[in-house]
Amino acid sequence: MQQLVDAGVLLEIDLAYAKTQVSHGSEKEAAVFATLLSLARKGHLCLDPDKIEELHPVLQKLLPKERKRLYLPKYEAIEDSIVTNIKRILSHPCCPEKTIEETGLTQEQKKAVENAIQYPLSLITGGPGTGKTFTAKQIVEVFQTSTLLMAPTGRAASHLEDKVSASFAKAGTLHSFLQVYSPLDYQKEVEELEAELVIVDECSMIDPFLFGRLLASIGPHTHLVLMGDCHQLPAVEGGSVFADLIDSHTIPLIQLKKCMRSDRTEILDLAKNLLEGNTETLCTIDLGFAEGDLEKIYQKLWAYTKKHFPKDLLQEKNRFQILSTLRKGPLGVEAINAYLYEKFSPLTTQVPILITRNDSRTGLCNGDTAVLIENKEAVFPDGRRLPIHELPPYEYAYCLSVHKSQGSEYDHVLFLVPEGSEVFGKEVLYTAVTRAKNKLDVEGNPDQMTLALQRSSRKMSGLIPKLLEKAVFN
Repeated sequence: MQQLVDAGVLLEIDLAYAKTQVSHGSEKEAAVFATLLSLARKGHLCLDPDKIEELHPVLQKLLPKERKRLYLPKYEAIEDSIVTNIKRILSHPCCPEKTIEETGLTQEQKKAVENAIQYPLSLITGGPGTGKTFTAKQIVEVFQTSTLLMAPTGRAASHLEDKVSASFAKAGTLHSFLQVYSPLDYQKEVEELEAELVIVDECSMIDPFLFGRLLASIGPHTHLVLMGDCHQLPAVEGGSVFADLIDSHTIPLIQLKKCMRSDRTEILDLAKNLLEGNTETLCTIDLGFAEGDLEKIYQKLWAYTKKHFPKDLLQEKNRFQILSTLRKGPLGVEAINAYLYEKFSPLTTQVPILITRNDSRTGLCNGDTAVLIENKEAVFPDGRRLPIHELPPYEYAYCLSVHKSQGSEYDHVLFLVPEGSEVFGKEVLYTAVTRAKNKLDVEGNPDQMTLALQRSSRKMSGLIPKLLEKAVFN
């Protein structure tokens, strides 16, 4: 075991945790706990015996041979909670018959509206431009009753509110509606949401614990519609709950496939190619990544950014954004933000920032964006202003990680794929590409992108087999 730590396969904390769990046990028993903690850090909810070959060969030999999923207690508990609540919700009585007016819906979209009426829980998935938000608007108009519109980030919630406006609908983040801003809030009793319809967007971003609390809050008279793009990156905190729900085929599901926006055809075709494993047409510009001369790369990056970055961030929202797959390293988010802040500071008093921690006092959430003016106050997309001393922790946002960009769209995206990005799966490439609405520029090593396409960010869990056991909906 210590050899695995020395080799970097496990961390010292994995070994220390294993020793607390197995005081007089064998090395094989300790290996189980050390492996589970290591997997949990990477976002997996369990160790799936069918995927044991993905582990280090030494660990494969140490782990037990019996064919069963292995869990840390808290992950097994939340997984069981999710399954229990899904089956509970699906057993609720259906909504009375409602009339769907013909308002330009495709057959897929019409079926999604019908599912929302007929079933207490339904799923809608599809890529950008396939009309998920338009379909949600039709669902709201059909129900004509108390509605909650939710998303994991403030920006995504605002987008949903803008597109699905109704006097009887309230919009906000999941954290605000569920009153969870810190880990301690998950210990509080869950309160039932007072609404007949709840629509949640960007569900691929929701981690298991937030998902569990959402499902627990749905009462017997509420219809829940979960929307998202199942090909996007899973939640940073772990799990791939939304993708698991889709693949279980135990919940009424509609997949929207037809692109409704001709202006996005080129980018969506590129995203489709990525899902099919093709990166031939992905790189579009040369900032010097191939040569590896950092000084020249930064010079070219500055010339490019200065040309495209908005002069007025308040008036030209979402016009341009740099994305990187990495946070650390010379071409990661942190280094690029520090460099661009230094370059832009003498030229403008406006600085893009990103909130990095949920805050119950201000109602701000991790991932919310704003423009910092003269280093004195932050202006948020909804017009709200806060003095700098009232802000929770934040970072500069000239460049965002692909994870942090989820739930947002930009007219023009510069996507950077530095060395080391091959450790990510195809989902990181797909998510970055689909953030662009009109223009996309990509710089990176095609070989690393090909390696990334051979991997997946999908996390191990037991949700699918558990949902299939005595499924309510088939």
